[in-house]
Amino acid sequence: MNNFNLRSYFTFLSRNKIYTAVNVFGLAVSLTFVIIIGLYTWQETSINRQHSKAKRIYNIGLMSDDSIGTANCHHIVQRYLRDRYPEIEKTCGFTTENMKLKDRDNFVNVNVMETDSTFFDMFDFPLLYGNRATCLMQKDNIVLTESLALRMFGTANAVGRDITTADNTHFRVSGVVADFDNTIIDKDIDAIVDFSFCKNLANKDEYFYQFANYLMCSVFIQVHENSDFMAKRNEVKKYLHETVKDWQPTITRLDKLYFSGLNAYSGLHLGNLMLVKILFAVGLVTLLFSIINYINLTVAQSGYRAREMATRRLFGCSKSRVAVNLFIESLVMCAISLLIAVMLVHIAAPYAGRLLDTKLNLSLLIHPYCIGLTAVVVIAVSIIAGILPATILSRVKPIEVVRGTFRTQTKMIFSRIFITVQNIITITMLACAFIMVCQMLHLTKAPLGFNTKNIIALKLNYTTDNDLTNEFINRLRTLPPVKAVAPSNGTPADGGNDPSVQFEGDKDISRFNFITGTPEIMKIYGINMKNDFNLKGDSIIYMNDQALQYLHMKPNSTHMSERFDSFVLTYFAKSARYGGVINDFHVRDICNNTKGIILLTCRNIKQPLNISILVESDPVEAYARIKEMYKEVFHEEVDESTPPFVDKQIEKRFEQEIRTSKIVSLFAFIAIIISLLGLVAMSTYFIQQRAREIAVRKVFGSTGNQIRVRLIRTFMLYVGIAFIIAVPIVVYFMSEWIEQYSYRIVWWPWIVAAGVIVMLISLAAVAVQSWMASNENPVKNIRQE
Repeated sequence: MNNFNLRSYFTFLSRNKIYTAVNVFGLAVSLTFVIIIGLYTWQETSINRQHSKAKRIYNIGLMSDDSIGTANCHHIVQRYLRDRYPEIEKTCGFTTENMKLKDRDNFVNVNVMETDSTFFDMFDFPLLYGNRATCLMQKDNIVLTESLALRMFGTANAVGRDITTADNTHFRVSGVVADFDNTIIDKDIDAIVDFSFCKNLANKDEYFYQFANYLMCSVFIQVHENSDFMAKRNEVKKYLHETVKDWQPTITRLDKLYFSGLNAYSGLHLGNLMLVKILFAVGLVTLLFSIINYINLTVAQSGYRAREMATRRLFGCSKSRVAVNLFIESLVMCAISLLIAVMLVHIAAPYAGRLLDTKLNLSLLIHPYCIGLTAVVVIAVSIIAGILPATILSRVKPIEVVRGTFRTQTKMIFSRIFITVQNIITITMLACAFIMVCQMLHLTKAPLGFNTKNIIALKLNYTTDNDLTNEFINRLRTLPPVKAVAPSNGTPADGGNDPSVQFEGDKDISRFNFITGTPEIMKIYGINMKNDFNLKGDSIIYMNDQALQYLHMKPNSTHMSERFDSFVLTYFAKSARYGGVINDFHVRDICNNTKGIILLTCRNIKQPLNISILVESDPVEAYARIKEMYKEVFHEEVDESTPPFVDKQIEKRFEQEIRTSKIVSLFAFIAIIISLLGLVAMSTYFIQQRAREIAVRKVFGSTGNQIRVRLIRTFMLYVGIAFIIAVPIVVYFMSEWIEQYSYRIVWWPWIVAAGVIVMLISLAAVAVQSWMASNENPVKNIRQE
């Protein structure tokens, strides 16, 4: 009897199908999530490791006094730093724009990175074809991603091929780079060209003193080896603050940039450390649930397995050998669950990738480190899950089994604790999920002051032919679903142009949103007038109260202020007239504070960047027809880098928060399922252990209802205790989380809702077993005893 017999364990599993199913399902599902989260965490924390010079490369960003810092600044900053600090070996800056390439009779819209020739010298992104040292040396060189090369030429090795843009600019393919998956570069980048091709003049060095986009370029500097650049950090910050007025600089080393918490724009992609932490935490919680179920059910079954262990002891098996055998059983259970989990990972990986907005690299599963780590996790889980059952069953005394006292001693000591812990975690996760989902719905459905429903906003670019644009607009107006069309530069959903200015004599910076469109734009977005002068004609300017305040004007002003003439008219035609006051609205989303909004309506918009379309009936069907017409006119696909529907554009502003709420909701659902299965199984075994007590009570006159109430009350008590403990936990975490939003829900009722739902689930799980036990013939159980 000293040898462990797997056959007896499998016989036990086959005879206890509920026990087996609950444990295998719980462990397999939880290990599936642990593996997926492990892959995601590995990939996220590995970003920037491929760059050999990462500790010598620094990102230069900017932040205003009232905002979170960004990893972006103006391209000219690198020239200032390079001229002043000899420690700097080289610099590199890049921005992104849309470029239209010819593809036979059609056009292809691609996202192009415009950068300096030092890009591949500074960063170690894998260049599949071409020479790293020379691929960006010539102005007319272009480096394609592997995906674009395959799309344009049908082969990855496209070096030497020619590419022509819609405005007949010619490029020669000088290299092919691997797609930018899981890097600091935005995965939507399709090609790389020289920075001189940047069409937005506000990003160019030579126009910096006239007008500038301060946050539309990413700038990196590389210092010489053994240079302590961070020792001059304060000096550099002071110098940049004096050079780039009204902005505070940020300096971040490349290997610390991804999880720096900075915002990123224009081709730069940074990670979300909070999301990684949340995933790691909920993965551990799910695994903990499965371990609790295993311990709980194994301990509950200890009374039935005690005879087997007592027999082993009588035939000479030592306590330590019994404990080792039980650890091996736990390891076998985890190994079976792991095999199922690996299969589930391959099935769930595509959905998980979409949810996490990344591509999971499943080949990492066969990496030696991954295999070793998985083995360590499985062994650790086996030990944790098996230690308590092993301790209890290895101490079995044969005499206790013969007397029938062992089951009485163990039947509820540990179950109470574990069931309560499970309920605490379930209530906490469910309440957090409710609050996060409702807050996201609250933000995305908030009244912004303009219409968002049934509006399609298409993006154009600077190279779009104006005649074709007019033809497209005229044809749009003939479509039955289309009620109104408005070409514009900017929309209430994207904010248009947002310049800032420090007026003489003002202490604070004045921030504006400039939008130009045809008069239909006011109808489409439902922008209402507060004070309308009812002007007729062209080029009429409308402002909100904040803009009037910034410009030192009044709602009934008949003459423009000096500020208006000196600032606003540099953006608009001098013939523009003031037409009245519009109601305030929040551009982009509800969390953006209202700025000075200036809306210019013109009968004709030359080279519009947006086309807003108000549709009726089914907007999805209408959009399909609009896409077909767009392809017929422009010979290219619609640019869908931004969602075409305005309400979806608003949702995209909270993309990370919505993703986090979905993940927490998913894990809360899984936690409920695992908890429910464990509760059903646990209540079954618990009621079986009390079968004799129930029979005796019935013999002495207890009714079925009295017995059912007594059984159910026990489990409801655990839920009540769990709710009392869970409330302060939820309040602690969620009060801090929700404070970041100025527009928020009343969230405390969702804690109560979570407690009620868990109580109802527990009631449903226990009610059936309680009803069956209360209606069973007492003679049967008394005879068995």
